[in-house]
Amino acid sequence: MMRISSASLAFLVGVLPFALAQSPLYGQCGGTGWTGATTCVAGSVCNFYNEWYSQCIPGSATTSTASTPPPSSTSKTSTAPTSTPSSSVKPNYWFSFGDSYSQTGFDITGTLPNVANPIGNPDFPGWSATGGANWVGYLTATYNNSLLFTYNYAYGGATIDASLVAPYESTVLSLTDQVNQFLTTVASKPTSTPWTSENSLFSIWIGVNDIGNSYYLSGDRSAFSDTLLNAYFALVQKLYNAGGRNFLFANVPPIDRSPLMLAQSTDAQALEKSVIGTFNTKLVAKINSFAANNTGVKTFLWDSNAQFTAMLNSPTTYGFADATSYGSDPTMFWGNNYHPSTYANKFFGQTVGQNVLGKTIW
Repeated sequence: MMRISSASLAFLVGVLPFALAQSPLYGQCGGTGWTGATTCVAGSVCNFYNEWYSQCIPGSATTSTASTPPPSSTSKTSTAPTSTPSSSVKPNYWFSFGDSYSQTGFDITGTLPNVANPIGNPDFPGWSATGGANWVGYLTATYNNSLLFTYNYAYGGATIDASLVAPYESTVLSLTDQVNQFLTTVASKPTSTPWTSENSLFSIWIGVNDIGNSYYLSGDRSAFSDTLLNAYFALVQKLYNAGGRNFLFANVPPIDRSPLMLAQSTDAQALEKSVIGTFNTKLVAKINSFAANNTGVKTFLWDSNAQFTAMLNSPTTYGFADATSYGSDPTMFWGNNYHPSTYANKFFGQTVGQNVLGKTIW
């Protein structure tokens, strides 16, 4: 399992996201709130899709600056045509599963990921819990080494299995539902989505709602973590059996430090922290066991808990006002009382793309 040490993580996440001199091919080059490069590398042009997103696509200009919409344009919907990458640029495929910490509102029955909009639908950056791009969007558009088509099955409120931990609404698609969606849609590698074991990544970030909705219940919480993780990795095995070989896992962040939980008693916070710690420890063991029992597997772990902790322990180092406030201001780590802001998510996308996956895949 590819994993960065706690010491290395503390150093790596201590660096603010940097602005490249020029955005790479298929990288972001403009949009509301964008603070990165606004010019593209030679051979690509910066194409405006909507007020939130401009992207470097193949073109003849040596450099190009982010374009802006016509003065009369008021629509937030991209009108860019769906297109296919040139034969010299082949996409890689990312199949993402999880909850509202990852959700972008993707619907497998809608427009599929394409050069014009690499998350397919809705228009980039999609719908996130606090507005703007989340880590999935940043990783798709900026912090990667290739053209990345992202099929994001993540669904807000998801638990691993609704029969184990009920979500807040019965209509929520659990991780079980999400994996089944994948298996019944593009697992067969249709011509519309010609993924292979080599050019695909499968990621799962789940557990926030499983623990948040159950940590306080009676019974052996450690044994229940085993139950949850057994169900979790039965689904991972299905993804492997379908051809998945590259797997990114993320552990549960310290939601005990969210503004929602800070409004609860210190005993409740301590109990939830303990349950999270047990779950995360057992997650590592399950990842190792999965890798040992399946040939050809690459596994990666993003220690989101360590990264959140480092940022919350020293928020001003990262440009945030404090560790407890929430809102839409760029100085807020929390976008609302339970979800990190788009500004915090930029750090997450950078860490996963550059430091966890890095150049060890594709």
